[in-house]
Amino acid sequence: LDDIWYNSFGFNRYRGFDWMPEPCRSCDEKEKDFGGCRCQAYMLTGNADNTDPVCSKSPHHGKIVDARREADCSDIKIGQLLFRNRSNS
Repeated sequence: LDDIWYNSFGFNRYRGFDWMPEPCRSCDEKEKDFGGCRCQAYMLTGNADNTDPVCSKSPHHGKIVDARREADCSDIKIGQLLFRNRSNS
């Protein structure tokens, strides 16, 4: 595990700030959010290198706005969330 964590391309690809596109690279929040979630960026844009669409500064933020609008208009009923803890995991 040590070798994978420290030496694999996949983990090292997104360390630091050099990989970040704008607006992340010059954003004053980058040291807090590290450019957002790579999984969300990939899922919503098809490219993990893209700015996380959840961020309002992202050029892909419209995807989140559209998804929220669609969810708000949906007739699908969402059940109560069950948060995991030690007793139910």
